[in-house]
Amino acid sequence: MYRLELDRTMCISCGNCIENCPELFEFADDGVSSLVGVEISDLQVKEFDDPSCSEKAAANCPVMCIKLYSNGEEIT
Repeated sequence: MYRLELDRTMCISCGNCIENCPELFEFADDGVSSLVGVEISDLQVKEFDDPSCSEKAAANCPVMCIKLYSNGEEIT
């Protein structure tokens, strides 16, 4: 199981996460990146089975506001 965390308070709305992983990220109405299907909050969390493109999105975030965990250990 993978856990993806997005700290929206750190986001600079560059769009790298959306470009790298549009199935998991989108711009919210406030112009800040958000996890698809997750209620808007300062810290968003989503759990899933396949890391898909989330590793690339986290690695390409210039402010490192995206964290990916596997079995409780941070991957990116």
